[in-house]
Amino acid sequence: MEKTKKGQKSKLTWKSVYQKCNHSRFSQVTNVLRTAKIKSNVGNLLKSYGKIILIVFLIVMIFLIATFWNNLNILFYAILLTFALCIFAIVYGTYYINLEEQGVRFKINFQETNIPYNKLIGIYLTRKKKRFFFIPIYYYALEITEYVDKEKMNIYSFPTIMLNKNEVIKFFDSFEVNVIKSEEEEEKIQNEEKRNFHKAIGIVIAILLIIVLVVSIILYAFSN
Repeated sequence: MEKTKKGQKSKLTWKSVYQKCNHSRFSQVTNVLRTAKIKSNVGNLLKSYGKIILIVFLIVMIFLIATFWNNLNILFYAILLTFALCIFAIVYGTYYINLEEQGVRFKINFQETNIPYNKLIGIYLTRKKKRFFFIPIYYYALEITEYVDKEKMNIYSFPTIMLNKNEVIKFFDSFEVNVIKSEEEEEKIQNEEKRNFHKAIGIVIAILLIIVLVVSIILYAFSN
């Protein structure tokens, strides 16, 4: 937990975790200081987003009940399908990563992988972006890169939504990295992301203005 200027504790965010941990894709693990383990579980998810999940769950239940109230069989199967999808998402996002003496071992989607340290390139947090109606939405993922041969490199990506933020920081404190490319190139990438964000905001504002203009013209035409 971080502290504010008044000495009060503030909630640790993924943005602050991202700043504290290695987030350069141009990095190489040079030394493992100690063995460490990180594991995702639904408890971390409920602790961080419990209120939001409850609100979304209630909205979905109200929508299903209002839609299928006249057919209880369909309502039952719709609720059952919703729970099944939730369980699938939780299982899909559950994994562990171990830093061991001989290498990195992790298991996700019932598949276990071992990477010896002489094949391990980097472990880093990455911030990714998706668009929702032209609005950029950022989310974080933990990625591990493995050297296979001169022509191939594997990248394993792990969602962070069910990780404990403090454990993530401790995990990244367990090894040392060497940034291969300069900070200037990292800053260039971040500036490009900011430009894309401002561009997206401009597009959204322009679309809203066009909608308002069209609605105003239609209302004016009907009023006359």
